[in-house]
Amino acid sequence: MPVSLAGVYRLVACELRWADGRVELPYGADPEGLLVYTSSGYVTGHLMRRGVTKFRTGARQASAEQAKEAFWGYLGYYGTYTVDEEAGTVTHRVLGSWHPNWVGTDQVRHFRLEGETLAIETPPIASGSASYRTRLVWRRSENA
Repeated sequence: MPVSLAGVYRLVACELRWADGRVELPYGADPEGLLVYTSSGYVTGHLMRRGVTKFRTGARQASAEQAKEAFWGYLGYYGTYTVDEEAGTVTHRVLGSWHPNWVGTDQVRHFRLEGETLAIETPPIASGSASYRTRLVWRRSENA
């Protein structure tokens, strides 16, 4: 039977795993997130750091520091997806994103679905002379 990712998932963990063995938690030790795969081929994913400072001056007014904290404390995009079971990958075709450089790109991720737990990992990402992979762990939720 083909694997079906369709469902709603809550974020359990997000880690940056550096090639030298370091592990960072870009959204903190207790991140919040929601990932939705529809049976018709759409995906939307959102991650955020809990406790980001609320804007003091209103809905769309923020200091430069507040805007920076909000931007780096959140990640979100939507689009379509395809699964390559043989390769163990899911490809997200990004239609819209918080990060403008992702719009129109294919984001290929390795995945493993075991029961209700979905682990997704990026290919290596270069950062200066080092590299890392982002690993996300999600749990399927009926009460999302």
